[in-house]
Formats: sequence, C-alpha cells, structure tokens
Amino acid sequence: MDFIGISILDAEKMVLVLARVSAILFMFPVFDNRTLPVTVKVGLSLVISLILFPWVELKTPVLSAWMMGAMVIQEIVVGAVLALAVNMVFGAVQLAGQVVGFQMGLGIASVIDPFTSARTSVVTQFYDLIAILLFFAFNAHHMVIRALETSFRVIPFGGVNPSEPLLRMILDLSGAMFLLALQIGVPVLAVNFFVSVGLGLLARTVPQMNVFIVGFPLKIAVGLMAVGISVSFLSVLLRHVFVETDRHLTALIRAF
Repeated sequence: MDFIGISILDAEKMVLVLARVSAILFMFPVFDNRTLPVTVKVGLSLVISLILFPWVELKTPVLSAWMMGAMVIQEIVVGAVLALAVNMVFGAVQLAGQVVGFQMGLGIASVIDPFTSARTSVVTQFYDLIAILLFFAFNAHHMVIRALETSFRVIPFGGVNPSEPLLRMILDLSGAMFLLALQIGVPVLAVNFFVSVGLGLLARTVPQMNVFIVGFPLKIAVGLMAVGISVSFLSVLLRHVFVETDRHLTALIRAF
C-alpha cells in the first residue's frame, strides 16, 4: 500500500531510523544545549536520517502499532546508549572542573552554563568549552556518524537484546569517567596541594601572618596558572580518550 507515493514499508523504516538518530543527537553533549532551537535538532536529525536511509534494510512491514511502538523504544535505547558513551567523556571533564574550581577557591564563583542552563563554576565552564573545541578539532564527531552507520548494519530493527556484557561495559565506562576526571584535574590539584603545604609551613613559621588572607588569592593565581599550563596536557589526553571512545562505541554496538 502506498501513501502519497511512499510505501508503508519505507515510512516505517524512516520512522525507525529517525528514532535512533534523534536519540543520539538530542542527548549529544553539544546538541543537548537548551539554547539551540529544537527545529535545528530536528532538521539535522532528518538530514542524517535521509542520508542513512538507503543503507538501512527493513525486510517485512511491522505487523501492529504496538509492535511499532516497541521497536521505536528499542531504537531510542540504542541511540541513548551510544550517546551515553560520549557523554561520559564530557561528564568527566565537568567533574574535573568542579573539583579543581572548589580546590582553587572558585566554588562560589558560578555562572549559568548555556548548555545545561545550570549553575557551574567558571573553571568547569572553561574545561567544558575546551573539550567541545577539541572534540571537533580532532574530528571526533566523525566517530559518532561511523557508529551510527555501524549500528544499523549490526543491530537490526527489533533486534535489541540487552545482555550482561553490555551492562558491564556501561558500568566500566562509568568507573572510567571518574578515573578520567582525576587524570584531568591532577596537575592542578597537585599544585594546589603543594601551595597548601607551603602555606601551612608559613603559618607555623610566622604565626602573626593571616594565612587565609594571603592564601586565598595565592591559590587562585597559582591554580589559574596551572590550568593554563595543563591545557596542552588536556589536549593530548582527550585525543587519546576520543580514540578509545571510538573503540568503546564499536564494542557497545557488538554487545547488543
């Protein structure tokens, strides 16, 4: 049966493709920005879906509306899991920024994050913007498109079967997020630690000195210098992490 020149099979296939692509884009670290118009997200989802449409196969029509709804939910789950793997990286960057900002004494210096509309520290905002720039500079967004294309070849429509290895991989990624946050923040944390030790020794040596008044601006100044110096280290680390994320995406797709 055709409807305005489009077969029912093609219409169902388009809906399923659009569900998986939209789930990734709407949860993607860059495109989940609340200030980004929904029409832009929907339009980009449609464009990517139309590009992938000829390479996707749906051999038989869906039998009922209930089955169609279940398949759409499965496609959303696939897209959400793939987006989660990328979100873990940016979550680690934001966590590192929160810890570093707190240790520097900038925890109260918060601003409105344009991506989440939530209050975050200025250091978190800086790290987040650097990570987004590096993400596109290293062409890491290409891995998401490759993962989408691979997912349609490996995971057929209605063939989602969450397994124990998949859940274990998600838990491993969650643990790796905290390790990555520590790796990002450790240069600044180490510098602040030595500054705190030095201020402690100074307080014991010169009790008349108000260490709080001296230490507060000193820790901020030294911390900002350490953040600026560690940006080059951050770029090298994130390049390696994005390569690993590409492998994780492939492993997640194989685990479905």
